[in-house]
Amino acid sequence: MKLVAALAAIVLLLAGPLTGSALAATPASGAPAEAPVTGSPLVLTLEQVTPRLVTAEGPATITVTGTLTNTGPVAVDELEIRLQRGDALRTEGQIRTAIEDSAGTDAVIPQFADLPGVLEPQQRIPVRFSVPLRGGPGVGLALSQPGIYELLVNVNGVPDGNVRARLAAVRMLLPVLSLPPDPGVGTSPLEGSSARSPGIPFTMLYPIADAPRRLPGVPGEVTTLTDDDLADSFAPGGRLNGLVSALAQRAPVGSRVRESICLAIDPDLVLTAAAMRNGYQVRGPDGTLGPGRGAGAAGSWLDALVATARGGCVLALPVADADLVALTRGDLGELAARAVTDGRELVATALRTPVLDGTLWPADGLLDESTLAAVGTTSTAATRAFVLSAEGIEQGRAPATSGVVRIAVAQPGVTAVLTDPLLTRAAVGRTGIGSPQIVSNSMPTPSTAAGMSTPMSTQDVIGALLFRAQEGSKPGSSGPLVLAPPHQWAADGTGADALLSAVSRMLDEGLLQPRSLAAVVTAGPPADSRSRRLFYPVSAGAREIPPALIDRVRTTGDEINRLRGAAQSEPGVGASPADVFDPMLRATLRATSAAWRGRPDLAGRSEAMISDRIRELRSSVRVLEPPGPYSLGTNEAPLLLTVANGLPVAMTVLVELHSTAGLKVAPIPQQRVPPLGRIQVRVNAEVTRSGQFAVDATVRTPDGGSLGPPTRLQVRSTAYGTITVWLTAIAGVLLVVLVLRRMLRRFRGERSRPAPDHPRPGPADPHAGAPNPRAAASHPSHRNRPGPTTPRRVPTQRP
Repeated sequence: MKLVAALAAIVLLLAGPLTGSALAATPASGAPAEAPVTGSPLVLTLEQVTPRLVTAEGPATITVTGTLTNTGPVAVDELEIRLQRGDALRTEGQIRTAIEDSAGTDAVIPQFADLPGVLEPQQRIPVRFSVPLRGGPGVGLALSQPGIYELLVNVNGVPDGNVRARLAAVRMLLPVLSLPPDPGVGTSPLEGSSARSPGIPFTMLYPIADAPRRLPGVPGEVTTLTDDDLADSFAPGGRLNGLVSALAQRAPVGSRVRESICLAIDPDLVLTAAAMRNGYQVRGPDGTLGPGRGAGAAGSWLDALVATARGGCVLALPVADADLVALTRGDLGELAARAVTDGRELVATALRTPVLDGTLWPADGLLDESTLAAVGTTSTAATRAFVLSAEGIEQGRAPATSGVVRIAVAQPGVTAVLTDPLLTRAAVGRTGIGSPQIVSNSMPTPSTAAGMSTPMSTQDVIGALLFRAQEGSKPGSSGPLVLAPPHQWAADGTGADALLSAVSRMLDEGLLQPRSLAAVVTAGPPADSRSRRLFYPVSAGAREIPPALIDRVRTTGDEINRLRGAAQSEPGVGASPADVFDPMLRATLRATSAAWRGRPDLAGRSEAMISDRIRELRSSVRVLEPPGPYSLGTNEAPLLLTVANGLPVAMTVLVELHSTAGLKVAPIPQQRVPPLGRIQVRVNAEVTRSGQFAVDATVRTPDGGSLGPPTRLQVRSTAYGTITVWLTAIAGVLLVVLVLRRMLRRFRGERSRPAPDHPRPGPADPHAGAPNPRAAASHPSHRNRPGPTTPRRVPTQRP
């Protein structure tokens, strides 16, 4: 068996290249000979495909440019590359299947082209090759009709002497509006042009947003970011720079393309750029601070955005593109409404241009009924028109992908402009939101970071848009075809330029007609249209910001509101409470950004950094620790405490002292600390014992909220306290009593002692037997009996 297996492997190894060439030489429609290798080390990154939209003006060949990288540990030899396609995609289901990388690409399989050299580990080589759009199946793509085709860039090779296999591939849609003439055959007028249809009203939302990176601060403080990625994105060649540049070049104000476009701008991104231009610092993963390098790029980008946005349609996103549904479900509907209203005001002020009022485009184009009530016409947000995905509206028997409908809610006059889910799905990309269009082994690569982009990120959008334009208006459609990419769009300057160029061509061809979003909102739904209920998919709920994180955001917001309650305006000095605490409250929305939907780890990291920064600002109001211990020489000596305020607003605080037995403190009245200043507080204290002991000093808001951490004070007392004095007095009294008692007992003892005298004779004892002088003397009846006497010396008594 081992011998048979070895012979089979040798046959496959020798026949692999021949088999591939043989199949490539025939217009095969079956599966390709090569099979993907699990764990392939090659990654193919496409940088450009020309043309992105095939037209009769040419070119007659399609050129692919990119980079092939060996990320594995072994060398790869005998590299080959080719471009192959599937049949024309004629239904929406086939387009969706192609976007999901499930469509066939074996209808036409040209021959492989050799890539010279051996690709060593960690080495990369440039890739560039061209294939005729027409021609025979063995040498070109053999296109003969306009339409949408699935295209596959296929790389084969032999890894370290193994069997030849497909090692990398990239799929994309190839839209063909019209075909250039075939040099060998010629072209008839019908073959070179697409079928015309009445132009469809078209509106496009152009999101300019990014993941939030700014940490909370106060006026006058240096802006701090979590990383310096925005410096690259604002610079020439960066994603955000490319989006604005492509818009200014391909869709200037007054053009038909610009008439159909409405900018959707994140207010937090604009404010961050404005803060960066004045200088900023970056906090590293270890907490160290370093200077930022993108101040100039941020200022230039913001100036370009202001110039480009002026005179066109501008729609403000919620602050930090907050997840409104998650906020409302977490009982923060008021904060959600504030994110909407503040967003409109901030964008209008920063860009010096009016924004589309009363219109909201939520994340993913989805809302539930409670969120709609929180930000609708009855709230402070006063929103009457919502831009929603057609998948977020209850559908009938004939699903609608466009139009303006009434929403069935309590308050009348609320409408929804529907966006096409197919176009949104194509704009998301094949590998998820924000991920590059790189495929290894024909399988998607998981997304790794929001905001990543590739030049090919809009290719599928162009194909899906041409499909909708050639499909024509559907019966019963009451509004425009709306292209709404995700808020965190993965397009860069090259991709945006290609998309805007394709839109311009479709407008020129009469396939699309520009329609501004403001005009659509103003026109509203048809008079005879019925109301529809909202539909919030379960999959969208699974991607929301987690409820536990929303609870922590609520806690942080409560701390900010307590700080605000203790703040006071001081005319001419410092800032107002609104200038200090409104930005702090908006900063909590960055942890709930839609950029973190489906990424709970990144959302948690953002919330932790924001809450830590708020805690630092709150801790700047505290009692300063003295350089040495307090020395008290009397039992009623005052303590002098220094209270510092690191906030640029006056604060009213309560100072509290906590100690073990040894110190009694009189009530301390409220103290007013000036902005960025300090005061000395005189505390009346009474020492109850001598020695050294610790006292904890804390600062609180008038409603009991904690500010800075407790400060440990050391107190050394050399005075006698009240208890000590009383104990000493009692001891003295006891000592006097004991002395007097001893003297009294001694005096009483001297007075009670009997005086000595001469014995007198008495009668004899009649009961006495034998004479016993001791007994007779002791017996009371014989004490006075006369007896023999002995002369005795009488002692002289002293007084």
